[in-house]
Amino acid sequence: MADDGALTAVERGDTHPAIRGVARVIMVIAVIVLVVGVVLVGNFVHTGTFLPWFRADAPSGPVVGEAPTPDATDAPAAPKTPAELVAAEDARLTAVAALAPGDPALVDQWNTVVLAPKNGQPTTYALADLGALGAVRIDDERTITVVRNIVVRRGAILDITAFGTMRMESSPKGTTSIVGWGGIIHLLGAETDPLVITSWDDATAAPDTDETDGRAYLRARDGVLTVGYAEVRDLGFWSGRTGGLAVTGTGDDRASAGIVSTKITGLHYGVFFSDTTQAGIQDSTIENSTLTGMEVTNGSSDTTVERTTITGSGGDGISISRQSPGTKITDSTVSGSTGWGIRVDGSALADGPTSGGYGLSPTKGFTLTGSHVRDNRDGGVRVISTDTTEIRGTEVAETRSAVLVEGPSTGLTVADADLASSDLRALDVSGKITDATVSDSRLSGRRIAVELTGAAVIIRDNDVRVASGFGIELAEDARADITGNTFHGVGQDVVAMWSGSRTMQANNVQTDWTFQWAWVGWMNDHPMMWMWALVLLIPAIGVPVLWRRRREHQKLRKLLHEALLRHGEEQKAAYAGRSPIPTWAPPMASQRVVIPEPVAVPGPGVAWETPTVVPTGAGSRGPAVRPASAPAAGPRPATQRPRSFADLRTGPLEGRTFASLQQFAVAAVLEGGYSVPTIARLFRIQQWRLQQWVEEAARNPIGGGGRR
Repeated sequence: MADDGALTAVERGDTHPAIRGVARVIMVIAVIVLVVGVVLVGNFVHTGTFLPWFRADAPSGPVVGEAPTPDATDAPAAPKTPAELVAAEDARLTAVAALAPGDPALVDQWNTVVLAPKNGQPTTYALADLGALGAVRIDDERTITVVRNIVVRRGAILDITAFGTMRMESSPKGTTSIVGWGGIIHLLGAETDPLVITSWDDATAAPDTDETDGRAYLRARDGVLTVGYAEVRDLGFWSGRTGGLAVTGTGDDRASAGIVSTKITGLHYGVFFSDTTQAGIQDSTIENSTLTGMEVTNGSSDTTVERTTITGSGGDGISISRQSPGTKITDSTVSGSTGWGIRVDGSALADGPTSGGYGLSPTKGFTLTGSHVRDNRDGGVRVISTDTTEIRGTEVAETRSAVLVEGPSTGLTVADADLASSDLRALDVSGKITDATVSDSRLSGRRIAVELTGAAVIIRDNDVRVASGFGIELAEDARADITGNTFHGVGQDVVAMWSGSRTMQANNVQTDWTFQWAWVGWMNDHPMMWMWALVLLIPAIGVPVLWRRRREHQKLRKLLHEALLRHGEEQKAAYAGRSPIPTWAPPMASQRVVIPEPVAVPGPGVAWETPTVVPTGAGSRGPAVRPASAPAAGPRPATQRPRSFADLRTGPLEGRTFASLQQFAVAAVLEGGYSVPTIARLFRIQQWRLQQWVEEAARNPIGGGGRR
């Protein structure tokens, strides 16, 4: 086999190339497994499943069922949507308002009974009157069922007092309602015997819980609604005015309501106040509303909520919107809402001239005192553009933001409050808010206790706690006077300022504050990042090491190449001063080398027969070849086993240099007298390979040995 001059792995002393290759493959697989593990664990932590993209929440293809058989003669009418049902209710009430109380069309066409004043005098109607008019069905002495819609006009009073249960017919076939059209409605029970008002489906003998086909409801329009010592269940659908228990005004004659000691359960809107004045609810509970527990909107003024508990709302617990000023919430509890616990939006209805002539100023007046707000999904209290906001003596404990106040507005007071957020901020004040004070409160957040964005606030005499981060953070030109506060927690800065913010700080206590770099706190808040950092650290360390190792190998190869070239040049220069025909020099053109037959490689101690070179005559037919008359003396057999290359450079090989390891090995056998197995072990090459080199050198002596 021809030798290309390159060093093999074995010749370089690299005895375990396969093991290193396997180790590299194992390391790559380990990194891939670690990355996949981090991704799967992250998915499970955040979504509850390792492979969220393979969820089977919906069928992957069309669901094919048995096709219904059409019946042209008995095709049911298309059901109305809830919005169409609300529009039909509006049309019915408008039509009924134009008819005289005794008009037959009221019953025949609209299934409605109208209660109106008699002889121009206020008139009160009781259960007996409703029975006489066919509006109710008496089931027993403590149960009646409303079977027709009832409208109470101005000057009339519907008084249902101290009775057991009033059912309101409600089914897919149709619903009933009681609407005060400028009149007064009293629905009163006793403290020990509350009045129960509920929807009722005769077909199922149970309350109606399906809102999609309409449902019975109570409403006072431009009138007064009084409900006391009652239980109101399973009423309302789709809109606020048909939401279950609604009081709405028209602007010309605003409505009012008083709800006392009442339990409201399962309504579409628990309580809906629109364009009311001095409406209130006291000592009551509102539970499991489909949407908002209590909605105050469309300019409702001076609404009061006292000693009332609102839980499990499908939207916000209490929502105050569309310029509804003067709302006061006292000694109440709001919890378990899907939206915010309390949401107040006092934004101006216009930012310029409008057809309605709306004002450009925020709503004024919202007070939250002595209340508890907790465990609401979106957060505790959110106040948007409402002047003169006061939160005093209130506890707010949330996962997300406890209190979020957004400007522009003027006048914010937070005093003697306990605000805590386990995930975000205790108090977040943002926007152009002026004349704001936060004092004597306990403020606890996870990363930030108090955040001010573009606001000007006085923060004094508070107890500020944070798990890891900043006690107070200011951004976007915020201004703050921070005095007399006590800070607890871990973080880089007690007060952090960004984007041109400024503070004045004095007399603050920071003895319970521990320094920690901000990036460490951020990594602790995102624990998966530590795992990613570990994953990235492996290649971050390994790549430079591998690159450096590769460069060192390149340098070594270059040095070896240069050394071989230098030795070659030295040997070439030395060759000029030696014998013109060395031992292994090629024969002259007029000579022929003959190797005795059969060719055999001598072992140690066996004389090597030197080929005889015979000159050829000019007249002969060919070169005269004959064996040597006497065998030449071969190399002496080695007496000791060599243990290194230095041991070989004694005797016949002393002072010799070779162009390659192959020449060195062949010379050690042919000239040094060592056996093939001995040299093969020393040079770490296969015996058959060395044997082949020796045979090739014997057949072609050129290059078989080194130069002297």
